[in-house]
Amino acid sequence: MSTPTSDARGPIAVILGARGTLGQSLAVELPRAGWTVAVAADRATCDLGDPAAIRGLVARAFEGHLGRPGVVFNAAAYTDVDRAEGEGDLAFAVNAFAAEELARATHAAGAALLHYSTDFVFDGTLERSYDEFDVPTPQGVYARSKRAGEVLAAAATPRLFTVRVGCLYGRNGRNFPSTIVRRLRAGETIRADRERAGSPTWVRDVARVSAALARTESYGTYHCTSQGETSWADFARFAAATLGLPASRVEGLPTSALPMKAARPRRSILDNRMLRARGLDTMPTWQDAALAFIADETPPG
Repeated sequence: MSTPTSDARGPIAVILGARGTLGQSLAVELPRAGWTVAVAADRATCDLGDPAAIRGLVARAFEGHLGRPGVVFNAAAYTDVDRAEGEGDLAFAVNAFAAEELARATHAAGAALLHYSTDFVFDGTLERSYDEFDVPTPQGVYARSKRAGEVLAAAATPRLFTVRVGCLYGRNGRNFPSTIVRRLRAGETIRADRERAGSPTWVRDVARVSAALARTESYGTYHCTSQGETSWADFARFAAATLGLPASRVEGLPTSALPMKAARPRRSILDNRMLRARGLDTMPTWQDAALAFIADETPPG
């Protein structure tokens, strides 16, 4: 557990999942936006399966900060979509029941909760983008556990921001999109889905929007992804072209050829309607975000 700080007059932030791709970005961007990060916890320092540990961490984080606004940013999650099919109890424990306990703990502390959910709460059958008023239709254990977390947290506190994200990538990430640039530079050929559509989203942009949203009292559900859509194969080709590499370094495969156990949305496209309504939709196009990420990942010189 680390305790970075920022402006001592700024609002108090607690980050869960601090070693994950999004959590690491929050730890950088929140202080830049004037937040004081009181606690940045990972799974080793806060067992999300232990309600007492959750309550204790939240209570301690806000001790001595009476009168200052506070928000818990819950970036901790069970995210292995395929493995969740055989580990349903664990997926629900982390993604649903821990979210409920966090909501209760933040409410008791007089703070708010910003809880990250997923585009997978929709089945992807619509030809248009999903906005916050579409009814969730989750497929698979992972998606159902994340939807359960939304429902349970909302029942436990009125001071809740539910932020649905999707297709995330970022520095030091181990998921497929986060590794594309490194693998291309290493000379690998990328094999990627050419059929499913999504909106690849850099975690830095999500963290910056989260920092702004959490300063408001406009609680509710928000979608937060990059603008536009593409396939993972075309995203990889865009990255290759940006790096000056041939498109032949990317092999597009049909979804059926990929080793996936759990169902995934065919079109995982979210509409950031509520962020626009609040004047907070600063999310770039996926192309601009990818260019900025690649530049950020490029060593100087």
